[in-house]
Order: sequence, then structure tokens, then C-alpha cells
Amino acid sequence: MSKIIQLGPQSLLQLRIELEHSHPLIWRTILVPDTVTLARLHKVIQVAMGWQDYHLHEYIIGNLHYGPVDPESDPAWDLAPEMINEQRKRLKKLLGQERQFKYIYDYGDNWCHGITVEKMIPLEDPMPITTCTSGEMACPPEDVGGIGGYCEFLEAMADPGHEMHEDMMNWWGEPFDPKYFDISDTNQRLRHLKT
Repeated sequence: MSKIIQLGPQSLLQLRIELEHSHPLIWRTILVPDTVTLARLHKVIQVAMGWQDYHLHEYIIGNLHYGPVDPESDPAWDLAPEMINEQRKRLKKLLGQERQFKYIYDYGDNWCHGITVEKMIPLEDPMPITTCTSGEMACPPEDVGGIGGYCEFLEAMADPGHEMHEDMMNWWGEPFDPKYFDISDTNQRLRHLKT
């Protein structure tokens, strides 16, 4: 009797994403199909965390670097580690027995995310929906200057007497609540995410 090979996802990966060095910790927990590619996961992380996808990114899995690859670039002139094209790389296959990896967004601000595969959940629905199941704290604004700049931004925004308060209010355009995270809005945006 021949074995039937099932195509498509067999389980959901529960991933915990933590923005390193944030205090209080900015984090999300998401469910993604076990067939998710790194390119697709990038889009999911952007929505779940609240980033706007304005900047470059990469994954570090083991000692290898994955991300978008420019076919026009000359590796002889690039001092960074070799980048492997993320397009068709499936997370589960790359991880093997590993359960942790890094996702870096915006090389200027250097937002480093530690990601842990918390568990694999057997798939009950043949059409899995990528979902954010929990999270805390607002995503920092784009181009705020990394963790240090974000701390300065929060101080200035919270104190009307701060010398940078007016400048930051003008730059951001409205009050900023660092505790705000709307899981319903996040999941609605995930549902509308294009593949």
C-alpha cells in the first residue's frame, strides 16, 4: 500500500516574537502554517508588530543570513555576511531542531527581534489562518532611532515640559500611548495581507 503524501500545511507554528532590549517588553505571539516561507513570515511580522515595511530586513538562523537579495549587487564589494534569498525558504525546514532565530528590521535603527517556536499545533482546519493570539505594548515609530531613540521619544512625549516635547509632537503628529496594542485591528490587517 502506497503512502499518500499530503501537500500543504500539517500544523501551525506558534511563534513568540520579542523586540530585544525593549522595556517593558514589546512582544507578540502568532500562529503561522508550518509551510510559511521567510518572505511571507516577513510580511506577517511587519503587520503583527506594527512596522510599516519601509526598510530592509534579514533573518539569522544558525549562522546563516536570509533576506531579500538584489541580483544586481556585486558580492565582492559587500562587506556584510552572504545573504541567502528568502523567497522560497521554508522556516520549518531551515530550523530543523532549532527553536530560536533572529529577525532584524531596519539596519539603521537595528530592531532585533528574538523569535522562538513555542509549539507546533496539529492542524484542524485545512485552510489555516495566520493569527496574532496575544501581545503587549505599542510598536515604536519608524525611524525613531532604535531603542535609545525610542526611550528619548517616550520621555519627551510624556513630559510637556521636556525641551523636545513640541518637536516630537510635531514629528509624530499626535499623543503616543506606549501601552496601546489592538489585537483585533492586527488580526484584521493579517486577514487582508496579500500573499
